[in-house]
Amino acid sequence: MDDTCGPDVFEFDDFRIDAVERVLRRGGAPVPLTPRVFDTLLYFVRHHGRVLEKDELMREIWPDAIVEENNLTQNVSTLRQALGETGGARRYIVTIPGRGYRFAAHVRRSAAAADPTVAAAKTIAVLPFVNMSANPENEYFCDGLAEELINALSKIEDLKVAARTSAFTFKGKDAHVGQIAQVLGATVILEGSVRRSGDRLRVTAQLIDAASGYHLWSERYDRQMQDVFDLQDDIALAVVEALKITLLGGQKAAVLKHYTGNTEAYDLYLKGRYFWSRQAPQDFRKSRDYFQRAVKADPAYALGYCGLAFFYGFGASWGFIPPDAGWPEADAAASKALALDATLGEAHLALAALKMVSERDWPASERELGRAIALNPHLAEVHSVRGLFLRARGQFDDAIAEGRRALQLDPLSVRFARNLGGTYYFARQYDESIRLYLDALEFDPNNVPLLQDLGDVYERKGVFDDAIAAWQKAYALTGGAAFASAMPRIHAADGFGAVVRASGEFTLERLERRTQVGEYVPSIDYVRAYVKLGNTDRALTWLEKACKERNAFALFISRDPAFDTLREDSRFVALAPAL
Repeated sequence: MDDTCGPDVFEFDDFRIDAVERVLRRGGAPVPLTPRVFDTLLYFVRHHGRVLEKDELMREIWPDAIVEENNLTQNVSTLRQALGETGGARRYIVTIPGRGYRFAAHVRRSAAAADPTVAAAKTIAVLPFVNMSANPENEYFCDGLAEELINALSKIEDLKVAARTSAFTFKGKDAHVGQIAQVLGATVILEGSVRRSGDRLRVTAQLIDAASGYHLWSERYDRQMQDVFDLQDDIALAVVEALKITLLGGQKAAVLKHYTGNTEAYDLYLKGRYFWSRQAPQDFRKSRDYFQRAVKADPAYALGYCGLAFFYGFGASWGFIPPDAGWPEADAAASKALALDATLGEAHLALAALKMVSERDWPASERELGRAIALNPHLAEVHSVRGLFLRARGQFDDAIAEGRRALQLDPLSVRFARNLGGTYYFARQYDESIRLYLDALEFDPNNVPLLQDLGDVYERKGVFDDAIAAWQKAYALTGGAAFASAMPRIHAADGFGAVVRASGEFTLERLERRTQVGEYVPSIDYVRAYVKLGNTDRALTWLEKACKERNAFALFISRDPAFDTLREDSRFVALAPAL
């Protein structure tokens, strides 16, 4: 066990740990723990606030033995029960997808001592501002104001800023500031509220020290909507002053940079970002209209064109819209954004995606990814996309490193966790893929694509009961409850192969209904359905079509374990140049 120096008594909430007596008490009453579970708790509290990798935990808690990860998982589960964490509540021990755990409680020691685990660097988390308006539709403005502050503060070299997805995970949840700070690794929290009535704004903001809970700064602003840019500047500069940060060189100009002076365009862009980030198909499609209206209101709004490029590029890549319809629009929008402002990392990222997925111009895509990272190294999205780029090239070690970098920057992003889990799957590191998917599902237990992916990995490993359980939940969540309930009976009567074939048939019927009503369906979906049915001929017919479609799915066909049954067929071999 680690022998970190410091007092031997630790406290958090109403728990007290005596490291010498090796006892945990709650309200004075002892809480029984096995020796290994106590060791796990002690290591957590001694390193509270830091992400603890699973390998590190296993090495430190079992220094004289070789154990498997399920030993650690069981220890953590037992400890969570002892601490009263039930259901999905994670007040103390937070899972960090793909990495390990973080002890999220604010830990007090029995005597004053410097805590070696607290980083000297300042790290801020900007929480979504609370909508205090009578109109709930103003939610987009509250989120947008927080996101704009995140973007502004991210340009300060001496300040680490928690990414939007991770910070917004706590939206609407009854979580203590100290807990939020510990989960996000933040030393300070910026929170606030917005009351909007017509063009009038009342914004309150406060900067809170995570360790003490004291307010470092607070202010109330009564402004008109036309003054929203000055409002953002005032809050950003007040945070900088409160944290005693000196802005050097062009940092102040970067922090105060605005991409439009048109409040109508800005308001429409915030609405577009709000709906784009929700990712549900119906919301995703709404985002395009707002981005289009934003650039119509201000034709020189580079970020508005980035929004359009992201809508069309993401949609064409992942099956939301036909690639032939999406990519020309994405190209036009990204080119316009770059013509207006070549320093936008987001615009270079949009162009990199176009070069990779649509044009298959790998050198050009790599150059644009490099430019995006150089301009905005803290943009988690670009690292996740570069991980996909490297996965498509078969460079799995580097792809995994980039995926992990994206999660380091945005540790609670389920989408980035899914991307990395997929890379492990294509690299045939199934255990790592399963662990990552399970961790991500703790944050989003009803995420249908994640559940489908998890079932697929279990199938490859031959863990059939778990595969069926994951697929069952996915089908039940998407209107297939009757089929989901029948899956165990099919398995018991005719075996796992019958379940896979029934799943293929059920999926095929759904795809055909969607096609009949004019909905775009990526060819790869038909390939997967026919593979499950065991119909090699139809699978290969659709595979030829999939290879010609300029979406992201086509980039990974040659390395997808799901298509192993097709690889020896001469038609699959003939497709190799296209793959």
